[in-house]
Amino acid sequence: MREPAGQETFYALYPSAYDSVAQARHAVADFAIDCGYDYADVCDIALAVSEACNNATEHGHVASGHFSLGCEFDGVDLFIEVTDTGNGFDVQNMVRPMQMPVPARGMGILLMRTLMDRVEHDCTRGGTTVRLVKRRRLR
Repeated sequence: MREPAGQETFYALYPSAYDSVAQARHAVADFAIDCGYDYADVCDIALAVSEACNNATEHGHVASGHFSLGCEFDGVDLFIEVTDTGNGFDVQNMVRPMQMPVPARGMGILLMRTLMDRVEHDCTRGGTTVRLVKRRRLR
């Protein structure tokens, strides 16, 4: 594994289709590996990105829409943005305390918040941007 050198970036535009989620997940996992993240963190990052991309695909697209995926690594933190062009949503209404039995759907935001160091949502009528941050642990 190489040691990352300074600032690194990745950007891609994907069609709003479920096949794109796997492509995006693999691209971010490869990027995180190149940035020196360990296996456990790469799995956390990949799962959180999958949830963000699933939401963009399911809730944030218009006919023949796309979502974008951007990553930036500054040597310490990995910053990830997933942006769609949908109508946005009120994130406060989507996040509920854990309930029993565990719901069949609707756990994506909770999962992202559990797996990442920071999660932010910027929701407008022009779309939603999910920002995910994961700090690289020292070994």
